[in-house]
Amino acid sequence: MPAALSTNKEGWILPPSRPFTYLDGRQRWPAEQGYFLFVSRERFQALEDGRRVTDLCSQSIDELPAGARRKPTVCFYGFRKGEVTHVARAEVRYGAESGRDRLDMWNHRELPRALRVSAIKKELIGSQAWRARKALDGGPCSPTAFKAMMEALKKVDPKIFKVADKLIDRRPPPAEPKPTAARQNWAYQRDAVTTALEIARIPKELFHAPSQPPEGKKAPKSVFDGDKQMKSVEDVLVLRDSEIRDSDWHFVTEQLYPAKTFDNGATKLTVLLANKLELEKQLGVDLIYVNETLNGVVFVQYKMLRGRDGEDGYRPDGQLKAEIARMDAVAKTLAECGVDDSCDGYRFGTNPFFLKFCKKLLTHSDQGHVPGYYLPLGYWKRLIETPQARGSKGGLIVYPETFSRRYFTPSAFDLAPLK
Repeated sequence: MPAALSTNKEGWILPPSRPFTYLDGRQRWPAEQGYFLFVSRERFQALEDGRRVTDLCSQSIDELPAGARRKPTVCFYGFRKGEVTHVARAEVRYGAESGRDRLDMWNHRELPRALRVSAIKKELIGSQAWRARKALDGGPCSPTAFKAMMEALKKVDPKIFKVADKLIDRRPPPAEPKPTAARQNWAYQRDAVTTALEIARIPKELFHAPSQPPEGKKAPKSVFDGDKQMKSVEDVLVLRDSEIRDSDWHFVTEQLYPAKTFDNGATKLTVLLANKLELEKQLGVDLIYVNETLNGVVFVQYKMLRGRDGEDGYRPDGQLKAEIARMDAVAKTLAECGVDDSCDGYRFGTNPFFLKFCKKLLTHSDQGHVPGYYLPLGYWKRLIETPQARGSKGGLIVYPETFSRRYFTPSAFDLAPLK
């Protein structure tokens, strides 16, 4: 006998709930803007089905101003115009199509009762009331209008206000930790995985890792430690077979590299963390990401800008020189491969190596990118030959302003390499 199907108060049949949620509701989320979304009953049902399976659903909306994208947002939504039944965390990260954006929503909460936006409009006061009234008809709610709207909501229905307000986490960022090799290594890896996921258009919330490594007697070696879904670069089916007792294989099984494959619909991405491992000594990079859907590969080496905002710059040393020599050796091998002249074989560039210069690496606490600058390896080689890369005493040093405009930001890097 199959289990009885559950229905909601509207009588719709619901898919079975998952016993877990992919997305963490307790991460710091200082939302200061809102969005009011009204969709058809059919589309609402599709969103409901999606959120019950993965907790993450998306809706195509009118294009937002650039300043409203990639900002924590509280989304109020429902299937009747002028009536809200749910609230969720949301963010616009990517465009949906020409003239449209994609609103991603997660950590959904059903309101204890339907909320009429007309009731909120009656309580709106202040110079931003007109902006809030406009947003309540459907669309983005700017920070000032959002504040006025929340104050009006608190008067109209304190219980619903409490549900929405709980989605906002205004905790101050953690105190700046003392930089250690282990913490820096952890931060490099954590940012590398987030970068790879965003490049592949896979929600970064599918990857869970705290901003600092867990404390304990045995320090973790990678952000994938403890992840049962982590797979090895080596032949797992052979090397981990419990029937193999040959002592000659023991040294191999102790050198398993941390890697994980993420899936999001038709997109499959494998992330390999090479930092501080033998793979870095061979390739000269900290991160390798393989987009198995597009057959694209990117290699990234991380470097730290000194100072709180990178104001103390970065001084290239012998270690970077050795790492670049390894990259050049790999690039020479890659150049010997046959050229794919088809459209599917087109790439942004033939050199897959990049340097990322980070700032505030250790204090970055949310799940987004660490602020920094991505430089193609070829441009870096030209830059260090110029007077701009020399300090007052003639030494080699670079600052954020040294890069001028010839670098990728984290968001621009999402769109560029090896598509």
